[in-house]
Amino acid sequence: MPSPVGHVLFAFAISGVPKSREVFTRWWPVLALFAAIAPDLDFLPGMLIGDPNRFHHGPTHSITAAGVFTIVLALIFRSLSKVQVFFIFAIYLGHVLVDTLAADLGAPYGVPLLWPFDDQYYIAPVTLFSNFSHGAQGEGVAGVIRDIFSMHNLWTVAIELALLGPLLWLTERYRRRKPS
Repeated sequence: MPSPVGHVLFAFAISGVPKSREVFTRWWPVLALFAAIAPDLDFLPGMLIGDPNRFHHGPTHSITAAGVFTIVLALIFRSLSKVQVFFIFAIYLGHVLVDTLAADLGAPYGVPLLWPFDDQYYIAPVTLFSNFSHGAQGEGVAGVIRDIFSMHNLWTVAIELALLGPLLWLTERYRRRKPS
């Protein structure tokens, strides 16, 4: 799975496509950031039992979860436009899809993209991103913290910046272009 940095870069690249008046409001960056990392909130129940990876890459990494998340946010923030609601869904699902493009070193490999309709885990045959190491299942919180602040993860973030930074720059240029 990519790092939180990679997920946030991808989220802002996705939301950079529409014109600023269609999406950006004062709270949009916060909502986009939350949608970008929301699938990984599945770490929280594991942290409560001392095994942060226990539930990671489970149902929160599916199209169904993206839909439920989007509906809940749309109900909470009723002032969101249809374009904003669409982009929240796209950002959440983008996180899941980017995870399929990353090296995954722990079984089950990939994400349950079509859960609950299909229990199969999906991963791309060719990966673009390195894995962001966050400890092995059963390793505990100390192992997770040790892995997060490793040289391997620093290199992973550098690769993400090299791949996703230009994408973000291009979409921002597109969004800010003068109408013709």
